[in-house]
Amino acid sequence: MKFGIKHFAIAVAVILLIIPIFFGIYTDFLIISEFSVCLILFLLIGFVFLLGLGKVMEFLLNSERTKELMKQHDVIKALMNGNDRIVLLVFFPLTMIMEEFIFRFYLIGMLYYQLKLGLILAVLISSVIFSLYHLHIWFKFKNLKILISYLISSFLLGIYNAILLITLGIFACIIVHTILVFILYYNLYKKLS
Repeated sequence: MKFGIKHFAIAVAVILLIIPIFFGIYTDFLIISEFSVCLILFLLIGFVFLLGLGKVMEFLLNSERTKELMKQHDVIKALMNGNDRIVLLVFFPLTMIMEEFIFRFYLIGMLYYQLKLGLILAVLISSVIFSLYHLHIWFKFKNLKILISYLISSFLLGIYNAILLITLGIFACIIVHTILVFILYYNLYKKLS
């Protein structure tokens, strides 16, 4: 695997995103602020719902054209080749860390603490922006089914992870984001191979 500008940018971005934490930026989002049986039940139901949404995505991406296109996705390609372990073990998790810090930790923090928006509005705005961030999928695949499935699932994941951020902290967001997305790509890989 060649390391390109993309991989260098991801590594640098993650390092830069972690630095402000040492200066006390949004430390409320680092720790568990709420823990109850109801919350855990709600989060488990949400997790199962997002897994089900992943199955719906698999169904939507079941045509021969979308299958061939999805084989070009970095994570699926790494799973298929088996020799790009660095993508799976380093850059995939770093991308999840980067997304969570940008779209949950800093964006919600800025909207809520600096701009004094209500928490629900901050969550909705960050989820919409996170969803729109995935427009880059269009430029890679130029397929409407793939784009729509990414936009919907990323919006719902954004809401779910915002609730995780507010209650269980940023580390729970990173773990859940990584697990959910890896399961989705692994299931797609199994269907494609």
